[in-house]
Amino acid sequence: MKNNYEHGSLDSYLDVDSLTFPLDCKFVFGNDHPLDIEIGFGTGEYLIRLASAEPLVNFIGFDQAPKRVIKTLRKIHQGEAKNIRVLELDAVWGFEYLLMSQSVRKVHCLFPCPWPKKRHAKHRLFQSQVLKLINNRLEHQGILRIVTDQKPYVEWIMEQLADTGFEAEQSIVGPAYQTKFEKKWQAAGQEEFYALDLHKNKHIQISLKEMEPVRTYFAKEFFPDQVSFVDQSGPVTIKFHELIYDSLQKKGMVHAIITEDRKTQYLWIMIVHTTRGWCVGAAPGTAALPTEGVRKAIALAYEAVEQSKK
Repeated sequence: MKNNYEHGSLDSYLDVDSLTFPLDCKFVFGNDHPLDIEIGFGTGEYLIRLASAEPLVNFIGFDQAPKRVIKTLRKIHQGEAKNIRVLELDAVWGFEYLLMSQSVRKVHCLFPCPWPKKRHAKHRLFQSQVLKLINNRLEHQGILRIVTDQKPYVEWIMEQLADTGFEAEQSIVGPAYQTKFEKKWQAAGQEEFYALDLHKNKHIQISLKEMEPVRTYFAKEFFPDQVSFVDQSGPVTIKFHELIYDSLQKKGMVHAIITEDRKTQYLWIMIVHTTRGWCVGAAPGTAALPTEGVRKAIALAYEAVEQSKK
């Protein structure tokens, strides 16, 4: 990617494909300032305000929507805050694989999806295990601040707090964040919102997850007209989309959608002719974490290439 493009600057964009694990924040920011995290930064209004108000604090934002990432990058480029980095990544995976124990000063999360129906409660973000994970990554007396428009969601989070190492402080706040969702609820007549500050008062031990290298395969032959990619279901679900193949350059790409641990990744798998044969592996710049699902998707693609016949 070029450093500048039509939507602004990529200086603030962290490409998962090129990151070290765990994240070296001193290298990323060029300093050892404290680190704050925003989970789900939306279109970046609050993240940019935070960073502008505290230039001696570094900020990393997690969001999974490419369009929101682009809008936020444009706003960062138009402003003056140099202490922001954004990741197009599920925040839980970011905490599991990237952030070291006691490396974060404060975590912010505004208007997370409440999943209001009981049967959807398993999708809610702040499950007990996630709270323990965040606790481990927070420094001593660190804070997790959650703001929501729904009181039942706060009550549900309170039920998750046992043995997470947090002490809770609840309050009612007026509209103060100027985010898309706050404006939406305010336009509907809501003027009171529910803030929950979780103060770390006990350290919970949770190890950093380690990444394993994703293997690259080589096949002797490949017949794109005959290849058939087989989807996988179960704890790890993999769905392949149609192969795109250039016969002149002898290059192919297949798109895989991978769901595991209730998280989804989008992976481009390359099939390229080389002097060693047909190379099957993750395409450069694919921006997917090398998880078990990614490894399985590449292995399945290799099996399909191996089984293709004239």
